[in-house]
Amino acid sequence: MVIQAQNSVSVADYYRAKVDSLLMQMSLRGDIETDSVRENPAYYKMMVPPVLYHSTVERGMREGFDMHKENVSTMLDMDNDRNVLIDKMLLNVYKNHPSLIECTEGQLRDVKTVKKDETLNIPVDIKVAADAPASLPQDITESVATEYVKPNYWRSSGEFSMNFTQNYVSGNWHAGGENNKTMLALLRLVVKYDDKDKITFENVFDARLGFTTVRSDTMHSLKTNNDMLRLESKLGYKVAKNLSATINLQMQTQSMPSYPTNSRDFVSNFMAPFDANFSIGIDYKLSGKKWAMSLYFAPLSSYNYKFVRYQRLASRFGIREGRQHKEDFGTQVVFKPNATILPNLTWSARVEFYSDYSRTFIDSESNFNLKLSKYFTATLAMYARFDDSAPGLYSDDFGYWQFKEYMTLGLKYSW
Repeated sequence: MVIQAQNSVSVADYYRAKVDSLLMQMSLRGDIETDSVRENPAYYKMMVPPVLYHSTVERGMREGFDMHKENVSTMLDMDNDRNVLIDKMLLNVYKNHPSLIECTEGQLRDVKTVKKDETLNIPVDIKVAADAPASLPQDITESVATEYVKPNYWRSSGEFSMNFTQNYVSGNWHAGGENNKTMLALLRLVVKYDDKDKITFENVFDARLGFTTVRSDTMHSLKTNNDMLRLESKLGYKVAKNLSATINLQMQTQSMPSYPTNSRDFVSNFMAPFDANFSIGIDYKLSGKKWAMSLYFAPLSSYNYKFVRYQRLASRFGIREGRQHKEDFGTQVVFKPNATILPNLTWSARVEFYSDYSRTFIDSESNFNLKLSKYFTATLAMYARFDDSAPGLYSDDFGYWQFKEYMTLGLKYSW
């Protein structure tokens, strides 16, 4: 065992003083012959290769642990001080030379190579010999430093995926069709704060960008078919076991212009439109072994703001002629369930409802993710949207409902 030289001498002196004192007392009483006295087995920890003892670590972690006693009045006091001294020496090895530790106390017991420590039954009334040291040596070992580490309540995670599809149709295919290639990139970043008591703060950033080739479009070699930037922040204060008073902020737009086939006039672009929602409500959460859900409800306390950077597109998104923004108050409900269907198949969804009682907005998405290997996944995504405040998006076939679906196979990395 590697121990500082000063500590080694002090312990050895202390050990010899105690053994000499014990021998003298027992000789004076005539209990045993001096040459038949055995050494105190309590010192075995100093004579064997370093072992990580549970009791030693527990003593070192105890608040107020110190080794500065001035007087020793009985042999029992000396035994207690000896144990403290040996534990301090072992803690010094654990702290400064961890590579020397060969095994733990539990491992030794498992192989039945040692027995549990046995306390020596020394009578309390035995007196210390006259020549025994009246006090323990000072500065036997360094004080065990206690380090307090403040808990880190912040957690972050993310995932990125890149998906590709390719479709080839010969010119004489009976049902017709066009050749096309598509690419879709998805990024999700999550930063959470949870003090495990009252306060939670969750921030989620979602980005999607997809391109496709369309042979019938002679003006664009690539067109966007999926484009979204969304940031959602939620600050909650727990008022019951599964219930929190919550402030919610959500912002959404897209990153690139979107063009109709064979047209140079885009129908949407960055900040056209831009939607923001600020609300105060109640967030109810439940979870099980393979599922979880969150239901957020903000009655008559949801402020909604819409902005369109290009005035020519304002009416398409339900803004009055001559203006580029609108705002209103209403009720908001957001439902987010997720579940593990199979060990490698998960489902997640998001349904948002908003109404100011003159218009209604519904936005929903549902995703099935099949994990094929560590980095390969297959995804089926379905989207539905309803907005009766945007007459420019009305369709004779679907009315104010809008639908989108895609299925991809690609690479996915999570951290």
